[in-house]
Amino acid sequence: MNESKNSRPPYTWLKQLLISIFGTAIGVGLTFFVDNTVEKKHQRAAQRETAIMAVCDIDEIIQGLKEEIALEDSLLNVAMYVSSHQEMIDLFSMDTLDMALEYLYDNPLTVKGWTSDTKENAFNSGIDARMNIGDNHFYDNVQSCYYERRSLMKVMDEAPVFHRPISKEDYEGFLQKLGQDDFDYTGGPSPNVRREAMKQFMTQGATALYIRRCFVRRDVYMRVVNKLELLNRENKLLMNIADEDIEAYIKSKSDNISKQAPADLLLGTWETRMNDYQNTYVFHKNNNCELITLTTFQLSIKLIEEQKEVFVLCPITLYMTGQWGLNGDTLAVDYNASKAEILSFDMDLSSLPQSDLDRMKDSLEIKTETMKSYILESFKQQPIKTLRIVSFDKTGNTMLWIDATDSGSHMEKTSVQLYRKLE
Repeated sequence: MNESKNSRPPYTWLKQLLISIFGTAIGVGLTFFVDNTVEKKHQRAAQRETAIMAVCDIDEIIQGLKEEIALEDSLLNVAMYVSSHQEMIDLFSMDTLDMALEYLYDNPLTVKGWTSDTKENAFNSGIDARMNIGDNHFYDNVQSCYYERRSLMKVMDEAPVFHRPISKEDYEGFLQKLGQDDFDYTGGPSPNVRREAMKQFMTQGATALYIRRCFVRRDVYMRVVNKLELLNRENKLLMNIADEDIEAYIKSKSDNISKQAPADLLLGTWETRMNDYQNTYVFHKNNNCELITLTTFQLSIKLIEEQKEVFVLCPITLYMTGQWGLNGDTLAVDYNASKAEILSFDMDLSSLPQSDLDRMKDSLEIKTETMKSYILESFKQQPIKTLRIVSFDKTGNTMLWIDATDSGSHMEKTSVQLYRKLE
């Protein structure tokens, strides 16, 4: 019996210990392997998303430059016509003269969307962007694209051929020499003054030289566009990015957009604030619509005895009706400005001396009505037609407009966010 009990092979406990250790090691190894596989998969997905983001951004830069070229071409045609018919400036419409001015004036308020470097910074924000992207050739190509954009911006800033003949200093100096009667109620120069300004600016040698150099500027733009298109086609090949991948990427970034029909979601009351305007839009089922605008005008009152001019603020509420229509996701609205109404109008006379208030008290009501009539008639002369690309968030209570307003020479695009007024 004792021998039977002792017949167990020696070191069995060591064998079991080794099996346990090996089992644990294999388990830990499998865990590390699975974790590493998942991490690599996530890394590849992140690399690809970063690559598609860069490709989309460069496509947007290319499109922005093409729109810049198209705008320059359309404005050039108008500026050349005005330049060659300067004796007819008094007969041209103000829209024509404004388009010519836009071509010649270095307006500091102009913002070019293709110059934004937000996504370029995001592309380079990693600790080592070259390593993170996973392809050196693709990385170098993207950097070359962004370098082309920066180089163009530098050329436009420094090269005389891109310097518009009417600088902001010239235009501001011209305005400062004007008299009080030369401005309209918005603070801008009156139509007659703008005509005289165009006559003056058109006779400058710098204006003729700038127009003559139009083909040089166009060639610079086109060289950059062609280079970017070549590089970005190669980018897509290097990373195997198809048009379907780009569409899927764009869609993934807009999953918060409601899938309901825009016409159904559009109905109701919407509010937004744009600059100094607070607008309320009401869309009805019968395709009628209403617009209520609250804003503040700055008007001037001449004090005869004191021989000075005082500016007063005038809060005003304007009301218009119109017709709306939807074609896909494009909203077209045609407002009947000729039947616009003023719902409220006030004049803040706190800046006037009491002596003037006492002197004008009998005629103040007449002056107020005269001012209201002047503003309303000026407003009625402006036909208002808008085209907007509309989308909604998942709740249906936030609407985004890509506003494309026809200014006569081109489509001016702005983004506007509106919020549904809940009952």
